[in-house]
Amino acid sequence: MSQFFLKSVNHRSHSAMIEFLKGHSRYYARNGFSSYANHISINKLGLSSKQADKAIDMLKVYDKMNIDIWEECSASLIKDFSQNQGYRYSIGTNDCFNDHLILYRSRLECSGHLSYCPCCGQRNYKKVPPAYQDSNEALIAEEILNGKRFWQPNAYLRLPTIQSLPLSVEKKLSLITKLKTELRDCSVSYTCSLCGNPRCNYAVQPSQLVIESKGVHQGEAFRTEDWSMARLHDRIELICAFDAACDAIRSKFIALLNEYQLVKSVKPRFKLLAQAA
Repeated sequence: MSQFFLKSVNHRSHSAMIEFLKGHSRYYARNGFSSYANHISINKLGLSSKQADKAIDMLKVYDKMNIDIWEECSASLIKDFSQNQGYRYSIGTNDCFNDHLILYRSRLECSGHLSYCPCCGQRNYKKVPPAYQDSNEALIAEEILNGKRFWQPNAYLRLPTIQSLPLSVEKKLSLITKLKTELRDCSVSYTCSLCGNPRCNYAVQPSQLVIESKGVHQGEAFRTEDWSMARLHDRIELICAFDAACDAIRSKFIALLNEYQLVKSVKPRFKLLAQAA
């Protein structure tokens, strides 16, 4: 992998490290957002004129296919970077022009999904209801799930189906209280709303990466007295890791560019010949 964005930094010099952070390229958004960034426009990637022309053609083709080429090149590399940073930082592009790789603050949060369809991948915010073997529990569970889950336990005793159960009032109330807790996050049906196949509950709730609205060192003045050597080393390590990831993405783009071949298809032209009578 060629080194393009990554620059050497004197880790022994306090002033050199501050100057590196202050002088690093940044992206500035109209809403005031600012963070470290590297420019990935075709004319900023250090390409030869032949490579640049080829890249423009390739981008046009990808745009027609509605494929984000930078996402294709960066997805796995950004995932590795985020994981290495403990998901506290991630990399993305600016939405408008896709011409910058930007360092973002991030965090992991539970997505809130409780079940999924193993056939089509559709996720659901409700659990699959358990299958109760006991007929009394199954009947009470059905009443709870069918729109009555917010009732007070005593209210269920007025239902004819609950009254018909061969159980004491105390046992019924005990089961109702227990099942209301168990079914609190369950859907009425166990099937997928998209394809109709059975869903499965997650053993562990999935997480999702959330990008924060404030940039890295946004508005930072870098006053010497505020930055110890240890703190500077920590920040330099982060920015250098970001630059190295950007280099890896650039290298992957160039590798794709070198493999890319534009093939022009020619539609055959047919001539209709009149048959003699």
